[in-house]
Amino acid sequence: MGGIKDSTYLDVKKALARRFSPQEGWQFAWFPTYGSVQPECMLSRRIAGRTERVIVSVKMAPAVPMDTVEELQDQCRTLVENDIRVDRAVLVVPTGANVSRVPEGIDVLEMGNWQVVDGRIAWSKNIERRAFMKEELEKRGLA
Repeated sequence: MGGIKDSTYLDVKKALARRFSPQEGWQFAWFPTYGSVQPECMLSRRIAGRTERVIVSVKMAPAVPMDTVEELQDQCRTLVENDIRVDRAVLVVPTGANVSRVPEGIDVLEMGNWQVVDGRIAWSKNIERRAFMKEELEKRGLA
């Protein structure tokens, strides 16, 4: 992975860890392969004698395309056909992404560190920095 993708996935891992805490037994497996199925991430934990599994897909785009949703659904279906039970499917997106094509049954997890602004994805720290700089320039009469 490249530097940008690495830092983005660190933010994805943090967002997932807030909802699926390792203290509650959740384990993260990135790019696992189950036969011909290869989800981006599978979360699992043992609870009450059974294994809970969550399939995760990440889409860093202003709008979630239908093919991303279909791919996630296909992964879940294929795992179930191979007797690997899937309890949930989660789609991780930047805050403000258009998720109107995501059907019920797929949880959407928005990452606060990344936002859709004017149709583009921006790191929230850059947005805060830009607002601060604009404010400072206006105070000094330079804007």
